[in-house]
Amino acid sequence: MHIPCRLSALILLSTSLLGLGCEVAPRQDPLLATEVVPELAEVKQGAVGDTLLRCEQPQDGSYLEVVQTATGYEAAHVSEDYDPWDCRCTYEKRVVLGQYTQCRKSTVDPRILNCYRVEPGGTTGKVVLSTTRVVKTQMVIGSSQTVSYSELSIAAINQDPGQTPRKDFNYGLSDCQ
Repeated sequence: MHIPCRLSALILLSTSLLGLGCEVAPRQDPLLATEVVPELAEVKQGAVGDTLLRCEQPQDGSYLEVVQTATGYEAAHVSEDYDPWDCRCTYEKRVVLGQYTQCRKSTVDPRILNCYRVEPGGTTGKVVLSTTRVVKTQMVIGSSQTVSYSELSIAAINQDPGQTPRKDFNYGLSDCQ
């Protein structure tokens, strides 16, 4: 079957004008519904979708989040990626780092978490997420002046088959909530 050149050009023009699903759906900020109670050591059961931790990378907009699920907790790294079929479109790429049955947070700083999965035999350690506050001090080159800043170091360990065994992330402490 032969399609006239003008008809194929019209179809191509109309699909490029429509964008074929490249519109970004409006997103709600999950942090607006989060209430942090710093005096609690164990995270109490909340609603599905509650965010325990969200750290955003200001340079590219990617973020790491720990959210409440129906069966426990889940950590994921979310970034924007280009569509391999249409380089004009981007989509949200969500990589799950691990799923946990329990999370505990520091009574001093709620951004410091330890999340882990309890295995059927009662053991832990196969899937763990741990955050640590790190204070770094640097000396300015050519001077005796020092500068200090704080970071949140996140280690996501997942030894399930087919998973990357360990992923490390560093965020400025002010970029985490």
